[in-house]
Amino acid sequence: MKNNRERLAWVILLSSFVLCVGLAVGIPLGVRYGLRNARTGQPVALEPQRGTPKVQRRGRGDVIALIGPTWDVPPGTVVTTDDFDQCLLTLYAPGDEPAAVAAIQIYGDTSITLLSGRSPRFGLSPLPHRVVLQVEAGRVRVSVASAGGRDTVVELRTAHLTALLDEGSYEVRVSPALSELTVREGHAQVASAGGAAVELHGSQRTSARIGEAPLQVLPAERNLFQNGSFSQPLDEGWEAYHAQQQLPAGEVEIADIDGRVAAWFHRSGVGWAEVGIVQEIDYDVRDFRSLVLHLNARIGEQSLTGCGSLGTECPIMVRIDYEDIYGTDRQWYYGFYTTNPAPNDLLYPYEQRVLAQTWVTFDSGNLVEEFDEPPASIKAVTIYASGHAFDAAVTELELLAQE
Repeated sequence: MKNNRERLAWVILLSSFVLCVGLAVGIPLGVRYGLRNARTGQPVALEPQRGTPKVQRRGRGDVIALIGPTWDVPPGTVVTTDDFDQCLLTLYAPGDEPAAVAAIQIYGDTSITLLSGRSPRFGLSPLPHRVVLQVEAGRVRVSVASAGGRDTVVELRTAHLTALLDEGSYEVRVSPALSELTVREGHAQVASAGGAAVELHGSQRTSARIGEAPLQVLPAERNLFQNGSFSQPLDEGWEAYHAQQQLPAGEVEIADIDGRVAAWFHRSGVGWAEVGIVQEIDYDVRDFRSLVLHLNARIGEQSLTGCGSLGTECPIMVRIDYEDIYGTDRQWYYGFYTTNPAPNDLLYPYEQRVLAQTWVTFDSGNLVEEFDEPPASIKAVTIYASGHAFDAAVTELELLAQE
């Protein structure tokens, strides 16, 4: 009987000791695990830019035409576009002042599903912001940015490949037979459905088909711009200029606008003024079959109607100076404005009205075919704002040449 009591006492004592040690170790480890791994949802905005994209929240229920911006974009939401449609999906790091961690430009004839967007709940966590996106068909551009001193990773899935995208700019095109991923800037780890994996860096691409050979690293189109994303100081690749009838002069500087690093053109005043940036290209393009201009633009406000009475004072204007194959110097223009044009405005075919305070994406057609005469060399590109008072920005400038 005495031995049984001693044995029970020892069992209780040892059990208490083990429980005490377990609690002493387990509670801090549990708290540490929670602090490191607890996550919260990211605010998500969806903005129509052209046409009427369709939205199906959580992938079930009614398909709704998107006629205005919305923040009601839960995980599982499916976004589809017809040929003319275009929209922008932006995910933000949670906080008092949300910063964009991923911007997904959705082009026409595209279907995507936002599977999730989550960020660490606590600042002690070393984990990145994470976005998971499925592209069923079409074309998207993905811009990935760090926020709050924390990296961002976008997991991009298609029927043919899975890619992990670090900070940078990417493009994916998906058809039933093929998925193609291009890295404009940044780094991507890409695995095919068969398991083969490659790493891509800036100006590289890969394509995947079900049942085909392992992925290959291929060269992307050549970008003739330097510092087109303005990740470096403005004087790296660009030269600023000013012109005005009266002070104050317009200003151009690099700024963070809605989570995007951009060249910001702004002026408050009356009387004509112009401020711009010029990049000397001086590149022979006679061997290229395709030349495409890509950019993102945002017009916050402008005081003039349209592009002014002469159609020359747009808040964002692009001019390409080139020499044609006959040795003649020529210019190509494209402009953006946001206000109603006056009845007597001289609007030109190269001027496009866009929504105010919304990032819009522009991709030209093949400039080799659209120029008045075939180009022999691209001499310079100028981006400028013209008018009286204006607030406009541009980023992700690319002049993509393909042989």
